Amino acid sequence: MDLLRGVAVLLVVVLHGSDIPRANGLGVDQWIQLNLYLEPFRMPLLMFLSGTLLPRSLTKSSATYLWGKFAGLIWPLMIWLVGFGVLIYRGGPGRLQYWLTGDYLWFLMALTLCYIFGMLLKPLVSRPQLLSGLAVVVFVVMVVTRHFTEVDNSLVTRTLYYGAFFFLGAACARILQRWATAPWLLIAALGVVMALLAHHGLESREFRAGSLYAAPTAVIGIAVILWVAPRIPAGKVNSFLQWVGRNSIVVYVCHFPIIILIHRGLSEVGVDPVLHVAISTVGGLLLSLVVVWLRPWTSWLYIVPGNQRVTARLAARKRDPDAGAGRAGGGVPDLGSDQDSDRMRMS
Repeated sequence: MDLLRGVAVLLVVVLHGSDIPRANGLGVDQWIQLNLYLEPFRMPLLMFLSGTLLPRSLTKSSATYLWGKFAGLIWPLMIWLVGFGVLIYRGGPGRLQYWLTGDYLWFLMALTLCYIFGMLLKPLVSRPQLLSGLAVVVFVVMVVTRHFTEVDNSLVTRTLYYGAFFFLGAACARILQRWATAPWLLIAALGVVMALLAHHGLESREFRAGSLYAAPTAVIGIAVILWVAPRIPAGKVNSFLQWVGRNSIVVYVCHFPIIILIHRGLSEVGVDPVLHVAISTVGGLLLSLVVVWLRPWTSWLYIVPGNQRVTARLAARKRDPDAGAGRAGGGVPDLGSDQDSDRMRMS
């Protein structure tokens, strides 16, 4: 899963490396076509991977669950939303729409909403089959609702469509290992269908995202990717992608401001569109990886300070509810942590 997170988040960087210049009249047709081809799979895969962790997260106490989401998801969202909005965003920090939709950070907002709604499934955690069945129903309802609903808020529409794949991931978590043994002829056939559907989607966005017509392409693509991933040979490339996946939230939150700044610098100089896109993309990738390397010294940007201390105290209280009553000024807040809270759940 870390490998797929790494691939998916790097594809997001590649998208914005060309999309930001394109939005300012510096598009390159070949890059645009590549990103359109990948659009049906990129964000659904990130959400699906996040959802596969939901059943395990629901086995934790509600306090632990909520603390984990605050510590490793809401905290970096707040830090980077304020930082980007005040220091870089040219729309102005006073623009309400920015705070309501999250701009490039919409994924973290949508993921937060999915985890909050996911708590409603907690009573079913001891019945995996029922949990999976209901999660599939939620997936279908969300996709159908998005297809037939027009709301003037991109966060709502994105959460309905992409969030549906979060619950599909939760539904499929228990069968992933079994799926990895599926016959290769079936995967080959699905791969052909996936390629044809993705190619068809180049002409119309409703076949790429946000509709009943796009969802089958994403589902088939995710199925093929999940079968292929365990067969990628071990080695330096595999290890690198897993490393990126373990730090995917760092790449996600930092890459967009980096590419924006590169783009603005190149615009001042004035370069050929192809070179502009290439520098924005490669520079965004390399500098994002530098930021990942710096993570041990900048951890407060991605997880709330003191997270491990609070986690340990809550774990002790869970083992003995009365043990923490006389500690540290009268006990611990009714919050908790998640073992995976410092990762982006993908995504």
